Amino acid sequence: MSADPNGIDVWEAFLDPQTDYSLPDFAAVTPETLLTAVHTATDFARAEVAAIVADDAESTFFSTTVRFESASVPMTRIASVAAAIESNHLRPELTDAIGETWELLSAAETELLLNVDLFHRIEQVSVSDLNPEDKRQHELTIDHFVRAGARLGEDERAQMATIAGELTTLENSFSRALQLDTRELAVHVSEAESLAGMNDDQIAAAESRAADRGVDGYLLPLNNFTQQGVLESLNSAQTRRHVLNNSMARGSRGGDGDTRTQVADTTALRALKAHLLGYPSYSSFAIDNQTAGNPDAAADIVSSLISPANAQLDEELAQVKQRYDLEDVAAEDVKYYLAKYRADEFGIDPDEVAKYFEFDTVLTEGVYRAATGLYGITFAPYEGVTAWHEDVRVYEVTDVTERPLGLVLIDPYSRDTKRGGAWMDQLVPASRLTGLHPVVTLSLNLAKPGPGRPTLLNPTELTTFFHEFGHVLHGLFANSTYPSTAGTAVPRDYVEFPSQLNEMWRFHPQVLPHFAKHVDTGEPMPAELVDALVASEKFGQGFDTIEYLAAAMLDLSWHSLEAGEHITEVLSFESEVLAAAGFSPLVPPRYRSTYFGHIFASGYAAGYYSYLYSEVIAAWVSEWFEDQGGLNREAGDAFREAILAPGYSVDPMAAIERFFGTRPDVAPLLRRRGLAEPVTEVDDEDAEATAETEPGAASARWDHPNHEAVAADLSAAGIDPRIEIFDGSTPTAAAAAEALGIEVGAIANSLIFSSGGEPVLIMASGAHRVDTTHVADLIGVDSLDRASKELVREATGQVIGGVAPCGHPNPIPTYVDVSLKDYPVLWAGAGTPNSMVPLTYEQLLTVTGGKEITVVAEES
Repeated sequence: MSADPNGIDVWEAFLDPQTDYSLPDFAAVTPETLLTAVHTATDFARAEVAAIVADDAESTFFSTTVRFESASVPMTRIASVAAAIESNHLRPELTDAIGETWELLSAAETELLLNVDLFHRIEQVSVSDLNPEDKRQHELTIDHFVRAGARLGEDERAQMATIAGELTTLENSFSRALQLDTRELAVHVSEAESLAGMNDDQIAAAESRAADRGVDGYLLPLNNFTQQGVLESLNSAQTRRHVLNNSMARGSRGGDGDTRTQVADTTALRALKAHLLGYPSYSSFAIDNQTAGNPDAAADIVSSLISPANAQLDEELAQVKQRYDLEDVAAEDVKYYLAKYRADEFGIDPDEVAKYFEFDTVLTEGVYRAATGLYGITFAPYEGVTAWHEDVRVYEVTDVTERPLGLVLIDPYSRDTKRGGAWMDQLVPASRLTGLHPVVTLSLNLAKPGPGRPTLLNPTELTTFFHEFGHVLHGLFANSTYPSTAGTAVPRDYVEFPSQLNEMWRFHPQVLPHFAKHVDTGEPMPAELVDALVASEKFGQGFDTIEYLAAAMLDLSWHSLEAGEHITEVLSFESEVLAAAGFSPLVPPRYRSTYFGHIFASGYAAGYYSYLYSEVIAAWVSEWFEDQGGLNREAGDAFREAILAPGYSVDPMAAIERFFGTRPDVAPLLRRRGLAEPVTEVDDEDAEATAETEPGAASARWDHPNHEAVAADLSAAGIDPRIEIFDGSTPTAAAAAEALGIEVGAIANSLIFSSGGEPVLIMASGAHRVDTTHVADLIGVDSLDRASKELVREATGQVIGGVAPCGHPNPIPTYVDVSLKDYPVLWAGAGTPNSMVPLTYEQLLTVTGGKEITVVAEES
């Protein structure tokens, strides 16, 4: 059997763990100790894999799948340490060793995942007697190998290994170049007059940063985003222009800090990788195992908000121009005037507001208090620990049972050796396999105040703090057997949900009064200021949403390239994408391609849409918590156990549906952002028909042509066309089942797939996700891909979310899920997202002429 991954000498070769939490001693990290540890960990993994392959006994889950998981633990642990050093305090002497670490770990992982003998052993494991978590672990392990290329031929596997190595090198190169250019483009100002509008603490911090660099005057460092915080306060249009121009120039000036070659080569290699694995684009590959399921679903949610966000932005700018008698507003002035309007309209002085958000008070009486109130956990300083920098604070977390839960390391301040932004990491993931408690990190980039001065947060920084702590809670509550599925090891388009949900407590009346106290007087924030602050939150959402959507669209566009496409004119491609999607140059994307570290260095490739996708869930669940009374321990404990604790050991959206009884819809998100709800994709006649029909009542006549076409086909088949129109849309099986008060399995989903560009209709139970590989084999086609919305409209005359089994311009080859026969009455779409029609299983077969199939492979 396997050696204990915690018992090998990797940590002794590297450094001695501190305390009972297996926390590494960062002071002992040198290039030599780091690389020694990496070689020890990779040698251990290779030796374990060799033993698995050489084992003559029958492959079992524990001797094969679990042993492989254990073999990977030391590599994962060292990767976490390297990531913490690289992102928080990358000392010059460690730069080359960190780069080599990533290349060694990537090469070892690729080698293991492309080991066909190991893969065959894992494939031979019987899952018939496994419990649900173990069975899921095995399935995820198989999927991990397949997505790495284990089922490819020898030549293709060699090509995949080469691509993996080149991508690692490119990602490291992008990260280094961006860090260099971001540092070099910090805005240097000679005279204090150029900083008018900034407060004394901000100016002092800028002076201190200049002194640290050994230059006179003042230095304004750049954060990750295009928009810089100081743009809201700088009175000088010239200085604002200087700041925005420097920010947007990152990675595109030539020299060592230019990232355009990395962008071009990375996207081309990712497209080739996807092609080798049988996907049309990298976005198809990357989103296939995410919650969204396919690029169209991701693009649809992004596209659906462009119009309402643009409308909101136009309204915001019109108000600004009218109030300040402006004819035009330049790109560098938009944030300034939005902030000025917010201050004048709502009576908010940003400097005064910040005095109510002192960091330590926010931490203990806000962030921690909310977590205690909802989940019963408590926090206390944990002394005697050496972290990567003296600014890091360490806290021990105690569970409601009074047992130690884990450690939290908080690094609040910006420094030249730290990357921009804010993030959480799992330094030590918790799992029953390793027996380790979680150790999680939270990093911010606050300006460090002068000696004796308090650290004050603006409202944006306050939101960020609560956001990142939502990730911390997700990591602390991990209750999985296997570390690869523990805590935040969930799909990208789900992982942001717990963090966005935690933002709800920052202004919550059960939390805010405890921490929003004046730093000098201790007086609580006046009620009228609280009201004004909450009301002002929605002003500027048009701008914020547009800059985010533009970045998400850029990401999806870069990763929609096909194999063989190599875009070297990076900025021209970017401009074309944004113009075609209807974005104004007045609002540049939150990240331009050349400094989009999320997608070119941080694992969010084809995944930046995730923040929006997750926010749909977060907004919906925040309203659920309000319905439970806010800080309700009973609700918090149930939510922790069902949603946060399992990590990826269960299907996340299945857990959501089981716990809440339905899938979240987009309406709470629109309310949260102050945006108008988008108009459903129907014409005027449909709107009239919907308005004239009582919700849930059958209609004897249909004004929408799609309803007429469906009714005609049903009548021709001898079926009474009892189409029902609903007050709201029911675009998903869960939404339809909730509206009808039936089991989701009784929803007959009309799913259009593409086979070689030709449409195929699969009528599947809402309880199933179609196994496209299995179905493709059954019906004798090479592959099945989810159809684009253009193909859906062309084939059916209908839209995604409203496709009916009939009423199409031309016949479509149709296959019917046999599990639907378990329900006496089925409900299918009737041509629009707000309509359904009841059918029996026999009627469904008759009207579609469909062939019966299974849509999920039977277990052997």
